[in-house]
Amino acid sequence: MKRSVVAIAVAAVLAVLGCATVLVYVRSADSRALAGQRAVTVLVAAKRIPIGTSGSQIRSGGYVESVTMPQSSVPDDAMSSVPSSVDKLAVTAEIAPRQLVLRAAFGQPTTVTGGLALPTGKIAVSVDAQGPVDSFVRPGANIAIFDSFSTDPKSNVPDGEKLSSGKDIHQVTRVLLPRVEVIAVGAKTATSTRTDATSDSSSAGTPTSSAAKTLTVAVDQEQAERLIHAVLTGTLYFALLDDSSEIKPGSGVNNTNLFP
Repeated sequence: MKRSVVAIAVAAVLAVLGCATVLVYVRSADSRALAGQRAVTVLVAAKRIPIGTSGSQIRSGGYVESVTMPQSSVPDDAMSSVPSSVDKLAVTAEIAPRQLVLRAAFGQPTTVTGGLALPTGKIAVSVDAQGPVDSFVRPGANIAIFDSFSTDPKSNVPDGEKLSSGKDIHQVTRVLLPRVEVIAVGAKTATSTRTDATSDSSSAGTPTSSAAKTLTVAVDQEQAERLIHAVLTGTLYFALLDDSSEIKPGSGVNNTNLFP
């Protein structure tokens, strides 16, 4: 009986020592992984953060926790805290548990309708993209829309004729909408295309599928009317914008002033 008790005690001691050894090894592995690299403290989601959650709610609601990671594996806009500057902003796509919290995840609060996040007061209109730029446009991007149409040389009114018609026509190209927000590309929305931020940040430059030819943009009623009319009477082209891009409406170019 005494031997059994001693055997059980020895087994328990060995189990405790084994667990301690594993814990020490794991911690030392983390230290080795960070050795020679600058470590940074970043925020990850402690639980699911639903789309539309404000910055102030995230800070006070226990949504995030701090972790230490090698700086080389962290995107530049990873957040180490939730600043007051994003209190009135909201996440534009759901953030999954353990996913890094990025500054780019925050935007103006939107209303979710039919699976699309619509900016307040806007409606969604889908149009077909022309040219290779559609492969690089993602939900959340800003674009300028140009309209190339045929017209009588004495007017700027589109006549609906296409260049392929073979007729002697006068072609005009003008800015239709200087800046609008893309809320979906093909069947992909801002929510469905949000990648796990813990993945390699080098994938950020990877274009979306070239098969996605339809862009859905957020516009007001007047913009929607112009856009739909342009679809029916001309050919639309899209230009990808950033914050420094400058697009100014004007008379555009035509067959007579194309070259200086």
